[in-house]
Amino acid sequence: MQTATVQPKHDGASPGASPLFVLSKLDKRFGATHALKGVDLAFEAGEIHAIVGENGAGKSTLIKILTGVHQRTSGDVMWEGVPVALASPYEAIALGINAVHQEVVLCPHLSVAANLFLGDETTRFGLLRHTAMVRAAEKILAEIGFALPAAAPLSSLTIGQQQLVATARAATRGTKFLIFDEPTGYLTRQEAAQLFALIRRLKAQGVTIVYISHRLEEVFELADRVSILRDGALVSTQRVADTNEQSLIRGMINRSVEQIHYKETVPFGPEILRTEHLSGKGFEDISLSVRQGEIVGLYGLIGAGRSEFVQSLFGRSPATSGQIVWLGEPVSIRKETDAIKRGIALVPESRRDQGLCLNLGVGLNVNLPIFDRLTNGITLNPKAERTHADRQIKAMQIKTGSRNAAASSLSGGNQQKIVVGKWLNHGAKLFIFDEPTVGVDVGTKVEIYKILARLLHEGAGIILISSYLPEVYDLSDTLHVFRRGKLVASHDGTKADPEIILTEAIGV
Repeated sequence: MQTATVQPKHDGASPGASPLFVLSKLDKRFGATHALKGVDLAFEAGEIHAIVGENGAGKSTLIKILTGVHQRTSGDVMWEGVPVALASPYEAIALGINAVHQEVVLCPHLSVAANLFLGDETTRFGLLRHTAMVRAAEKILAEIGFALPAAAPLSSLTIGQQQLVATARAATRGTKFLIFDEPTGYLTRQEAAQLFALIRRLKAQGVTIVYISHRLEEVFELADRVSILRDGALVSTQRVADTNEQSLIRGMINRSVEQIHYKETVPFGPEILRTEHLSGKGFEDISLSVRQGEIVGLYGLIGAGRSEFVQSLFGRSPATSGQIVWLGEPVSIRKETDAIKRGIALVPESRRDQGLCLNLGVGLNVNLPIFDRLTNGITLNPKAERTHADRQIKAMQIKTGSRNAAASSLSGGNQQKIVVGKWLNHGAKLFIFDEPTVGVDVGTKVEIYKILARLLHEGAGIILISSYLPEVYDLSDTLHVFRRGKLVASHDGTKADPEIILTEAIGV
């Protein structure tokens, strides 16, 4: 397929303004891969500058160059009018450049306070003053509007709350230039509102914000300007007030997406799964069913018990009471292998922690559930392994230089394609998708939605968990609302009212 030549359209810094950060002809190559192609960008002091683009468009590479993780192949970088090397993360931090990443990179075994002051701990006579750090952390969190327990272990918080800790840490380190990479993927509406309030406060203090998100409504709510990247090249930079969502989508994928939430109607078949008064860690008394050809949506705020419920169905945290009925027969699912053998597949909420072996190659990850089929007796059949991996990489359109490339080297969207693709290899009867489109672009979302439709046509059933109400509302045939570990309401997906659903989830 021939790639169209990109002609960048620029809306540079405001007249008379002196840009804080200027990139000129920024280029980055990884061997044969041309990740960034002569990018020209200027960031003004005190602006919110959104960057959008498909997975693999170059956003992650750009972030890593700006934060000193990767060094550019060529091009110039000016910080406050002075050329800089950005040769290391230490140099970037010293200049006042920080980032809040899509995946939390803190220490889960330490307290919230210890993570806030990591590398800048309070000591006396060489001893850590943890109590003083907790008091200082409580003051910081209160000032920025985050209601978080400073003394609690980070691991006891939800993923969304951990994201807020990472944000608080970055915002209180003398930051002048702060990058947010998909910051609301795991946040509740209330947490997202707290984050947006902090971003606006930082802007008012003169901090430059780079906001990267696939949720375009957030771009229009927050940003002053927006830049589009496609295939490593800058397509345009323009003021948000001068564009619209469809225009951004066309610029990102070079085609129009008429129906973002792709949905096909498939006749329902026999019941696959039924739970009767199922209870376990984090949920209680859950009764629901899933039929062939049906998408059963689970909606609720983070911590409502949805993920805990499906983890139990997959055997990771066995139920303590109640019954699971599988294909008409009562069954016991005590461990993951029980679920996999019966034909249950889980695409988990956190792909990095629960869905991937990051240091292994793409091919090995894709084949993980089916290695027992790829053996000659007791040894692995290399040819069969390569054939299955290559077929699935092609079918999922995973952008990778090689099946042997480490999963950690791929963009978030392509990592998600690996997680989904490995279960399509398996051929399950019930697919559980927990936040399947977090951190993926609109084009990849449509691809995932079409995969859901394909699974339904093949006779599978689907449980879909999403904190993004428009998604779960548009896709579900039956929609269940969770709150505080309980199923509090159920709706026919075609007759549900979004405002009622949200009210039920919040409990007001």
